[in-house]
Amino acid sequence: MQNNNIFITVDDDPINQFLSKVIITRNVENPKVFAFGNVQDALEFITNEDIKSQKIILLLDINMPQLDGWDFLDKFDQLDNALKQRFDIYLLSSSTDKSDINKAKFYPSVIDFIAKPLSSNSLDIVFKRLKAA
Repeated sequence: MQNNNIFITVDDDPINQFLSKVIITRNVENPKVFAFGNVQDALEFITNEDIKSQKIILLLDINMPQLDGWDFLDKFDQLDNALKQRFDIYLLSSSTDKSDINKAKFYPSVIDFIAKPLSSNSLDIVFKRLKAA
Protein backbone atom coordinates (compact mmCIF):
# COMPACT_ATOMS: atom_id res chain seq x y z
CA MET A 1 0.00 0.00 0.00
CA GLN A 2 1.46 3.33 -1.04
CA ASN A 3 0.65 6.34 1.10
CA ASN A 4 2.84 9.17 2.33
CA ASN A 5 0.73 9.82 5.43
CA ILE A 6 1.02 6.60 7.42
CA PHE A 7 0.53 6.65 11.19
CA ILE A 8 0.72 3.85 13.71
CA THR A 9 -0.55 4.37 17.25
CA VAL A 10 0.33 1.96 20.05
CA ASP A 11 -1.75 2.69 23.13
CA ASP A 12 -3.78 0.46 25.43
CA ASP A 13 -6.30 3.24 26.08
CA PRO A 14 -9.05 3.20 23.41
CA ILE A 15 -10.05 6.79 24.23
CA ASN A 16 -6.53 8.07 23.53
CA GLN A 17 -6.41 5.96 20.37
CA PHE A 18 -9.67 7.53 19.22
CA LEU A 19 -8.51 11.07 20.07
CA SER A 20 -5.23 10.55 18.20
CA LYS A 21 -7.06 9.26 15.14
CA VAL A 22 -9.44 12.24 15.19
CA ILE A 23 -6.57 14.74 15.46
CA ILE A 24 -4.66 13.01 12.68
CA THR A 25 -7.62 12.78 10.29
CA ARG A 26 -8.57 16.43 10.88
CA ASN A 27 -5.05 17.72 10.27
CA VAL A 28 -3.53 15.40 7.67
CA GLU A 29 -4.63 14.89 4.09
CA ASN A 30 -5.66 11.29 3.38
CA PRO A 31 -3.97 9.68 6.37
CA LYS A 32 -3.85 5.95 6.92
CA VAL A 33 -3.97 5.25 10.67
CA PHE A 34 -3.26 1.83 12.16
CA ALA A 35 -4.10 1.55 15.87
CA PHE A 36 -2.85 -1.16 18.20
CA GLY A 37 -3.73 -1.72 21.84
CA ASN A 38 -0.59 -3.66 22.65
CA VAL A 39 3.08 -3.89 21.77
CA GLN A 40 3.03 -7.42 20.38
CA ASP A 41 0.33 -6.73 17.79
CA ALA A 42 2.12 -3.57 16.66
CA LEU A 43 5.46 -5.36 16.28
CA GLU A 44 3.85 -8.20 14.32
CA PHE A 45 2.21 -5.68 11.99
CA ILE A 46 5.45 -3.75 11.48
CA THR A 47 7.46 -6.85 10.66
CA ASN A 48 4.81 -8.60 8.51
CA GLU A 49 2.95 -5.83 6.66
CA ASP A 50 4.36 -4.48 3.41
CA ILE A 51 3.83 -0.75 3.92
CA LYS A 52 5.28 1.31 1.11
CA SER A 53 5.98 4.78 2.43
CA GLN A 54 8.99 7.02 2.73
CA LYS A 55 8.34 7.66 6.42
CA ILE A 56 5.93 6.20 8.94
CA ILE A 57 5.04 8.14 12.09
CA LEU A 58 4.66 5.88 15.12
CA LEU A 59 3.04 7.30 18.26
CA LEU A 60 3.97 5.10 21.21
CA ASP A 61 2.51 5.12 24.70
CA ILE A 62 5.01 4.30 27.44
CA ASN A 63 2.80 2.89 30.20
CA MET A 64 0.92 -0.22 29.10
CA PRO A 65 0.25 -3.55 30.81
CA GLN A 66 2.36 -6.60 29.99
CA LEU A 67 4.80 -5.15 27.45
CA ASP A 68 5.23 -1.38 27.70
CA GLY A 69 6.66 1.26 25.39
CA TRP A 70 10.21 0.58 26.60
CA ASP A 71 9.77 -3.11 25.74
CA PHE A 72 8.58 -2.06 22.28
CA LEU A 73 11.66 0.10 21.77
CA ASP A 74 14.00 -2.68 22.92
CA LYS A 75 12.43 -5.10 20.43
CA PHE A 76 12.22 -2.46 17.67
CA ASP A 77 15.95 -1.73 18.00
CA GLN A 78 16.65 -5.39 17.15
CA LEU A 79 14.91 -5.12 13.77
CA ASP A 80 16.69 -4.71 10.45
CA ASN A 81 18.12 -1.21 9.93
CA ALA A 82 16.39 -0.77 6.56
CA LEU A 83 13.03 -1.31 8.26
CA LYS A 84 13.82 0.86 11.29
CA GLN A 85 14.88 3.81 9.13
CA ARG A 86 11.36 4.08 7.72
CA PHE A 87 9.96 5.00 11.15
CA ASP A 88 9.93 8.18 13.20
CA ILE A 89 8.87 7.24 16.72
CA TYR A 90 7.33 9.76 19.06
CA LEU A 91 6.61 8.80 22.64
CA LEU A 92 3.07 9.93 23.38
CA SER A 93 2.62 9.84 27.13
CA SER A 94 0.88 11.47 30.04
CA SER A 95 4.07 10.99 32.05
CA THR A 96 5.92 14.14 33.02
CA ASP A 97 8.62 12.18 34.81
CA LYS A 98 12.04 13.59 33.84
CA SER A 99 13.53 10.10 34.04
CA ASP A 100 11.17 8.95 31.24
CA ILE A 101 12.12 11.92 29.09
CA ASN A 102 15.83 11.29 29.72
CA LYS A 103 15.48 7.55 29.11
CA ALA A 104 13.87 8.25 25.73
CA LYS A 105 17.05 10.05 24.63
CA PHE A 106 18.97 6.75 24.79
CA TYR A 107 16.87 5.24 22.02
CA PRO A 108 18.08 6.38 18.58
CA SER A 109 14.71 5.57 17.04
CA VAL A 110 12.85 8.06 19.28
CA ILE A 111 12.50 11.50 17.74
CA ASP A 112 10.69 13.28 20.58
CA PHE A 113 8.47 13.05 23.62
CA ILE A 114 4.90 14.39 23.19
CA ALA A 115 2.43 14.96 26.01
CA LYS A 116 -0.95 13.24 25.83
CA PRO A 117 -3.39 13.80 24.39
CA LEU A 118 -2.15 14.40 20.86
CA SER A 119 -3.05 17.90 19.70
CA SER A 120 -2.99 19.81 16.42
CA ASN A 121 0.01 21.78 17.72
CA SER A 122 2.03 18.69 18.59
CA LEU A 123 1.17 17.17 15.21
CA ASP A 124 2.45 20.36 13.55
CA ILE A 125 5.76 19.90 15.37
CA VAL A 126 5.99 16.34 14.03
CA PHE A 127 5.50 17.54 10.45
CA LYS A 128 7.95 20.42 10.80
CA ARG A 129 10.61 17.95 11.95
CA LEU A 130 9.73 15.57 9.13
CA LYS A 131 10.11 18.34 6.53
CA ALA A 132 13.40 19.49 8.06
CA ALA A 133 14.91 16.00 7.83
